[in-house]
Amino acid sequence: MTFSRTDLDRLSAIMAEAAGREIMPRFRSLGDGGIREKTGALDLVTDADEQAEWLIRDQCARAFPKALFVGEESVARDAGLLDKLQDADLAIIVDPIDGTSNFAWGLPLFGVMAAVVARGETVAGLIYDPVGRDWRKALRGAGAWAEQHNGRTSDL
Repeated sequence: MTFSRTDLDRLSAIMAEAAGREIMPRFRSLGDGGIREKTGALDLVTDADEQAEWLIRDQCARAFPKALFVGEESVARDAGLLDKLQDADLAIIVDPIDGTSNFAWGLPLFGVMAAVVARGETVAGLIYDPVGRDWRKALRGAGAWAEQHNGRTSDL
């Protein structure tokens, strides 16, 4: 299955929407119980992680109905999802907040990350900084580039 620049832009829009609706409103505003330990004190999950992942998952199901969705929080609940990656025609792998500890502590050093895998090979990657609203994007055959919130791009 192919994954085009249009598909990359669609996934970017989904990630930015999740950051705007679910992550940034909770940044430095997590309520009681909004931060929990998964496996230990350094392995945290927040309400923002879960809500953003669910939004991204639901939007990806509409935009890419045949794709396998593998989210960090989904895998924490069902590790068997990882076994399906190798055989998936298309898989979207998401970490809704990479740097959850920084996010939980109010440090603006976190991002929304995704990789797109087709039949076991990575074909695209996205890193979104919702604080600065900047991107790092890569697409097999098109290279990798930085994209600023004002639309300026530069090759990486």
